[in-house]
Amino acid sequence: MTIKARNRITLIFSITTTFFFVLSLLTFVFQVLTGRLSCPNVYIKDTSKIFLLAYNSKCVFISIFLQYFYVIFTSFMIYRSFEKTQANDMLFFLIFLLACFFDTSRILIPLFKISGTYSEFLIKIGNLSLFARLLAPLALFGTTVLSSDELNQNVNYNILLLIMSALFFSIFIPTNNTIIYPNFCLSYGYTRLIRVLSFFVCLASSVTIFITSLKNEYKLKMAIGFTLICIGYAIVFNSYSILSTIAGPLILGTGTWFYLSEVHNHYLWID
Repeated sequence: MTIKARNRITLIFSITTTFFFVLSLLTFVFQVLTGRLSCPNVYIKDTSKIFLLAYNSKCVFISIFLQYFYVIFTSFMIYRSFEKTQANDMLFFLIFLLACFFDTSRILIPLFKISGTYSEFLIKIGNLSLFARLLAPLALFGTTVLSSDELNQNVNYNILLLIMSALFFSIFIPTNNTIIYPNFCLSYGYTRLIRVLSFFVCLASSVTIFITSLKNEYKLKMAIGFTLICIGYAIVFNSYSILSTIAGPLILGTGTWFYLSEVHNHYLWID
């Protein structure tokens, strides 16, 4: 993919995300002001009695809107910082941002009041959210492993492979539209297995970037930032309490700033 094409895609993505953010925010504000907003009945296995860890529906909305803002700000940051650089790892990071964007589709469940129904739209939202949760760790894996110099010639193929793999499993893994988790995510099959695999994929990615940093004598700021991204996005995707709403975006934002700023400095040094 050429630099011009990547920049165009990044700009379009940033504008599109902004449009959906504004639309969702206006719908949310309208429903709040008119008293029409209703939260879905969520399934909570173990209710925490600690105030900061207890389920809070307001925190779910705040977390999703912060997730929107993160995608918009980060995509624009990539567009401005890497517009003249052939940084293939940024292509994979854009796929990660795409996963973050698709995960915000959870907010449509309360906004359209479709919880507890057998609506086809609800099922599609469940599939889209599952697709995002499968794609995010794969995209981070691609950022560190599949964007290496040895695999540079197959970047477009690798991106397509990651997307199609996540899409295939998101379609065939069953979802349960009668159970909604506290983060407004539809229940889906093999939950524990998916979380374990996501953890090991992110762990492998973090180890890889640490090894690469030590081998090439890069600053560990890049590796630390990437690790914070892995931790932060996992918290944000599953945020429903005061503590996770504060900690998740803070860790994710800090990690992204560390990682992207160091990657940018690295490419400036190469140029």
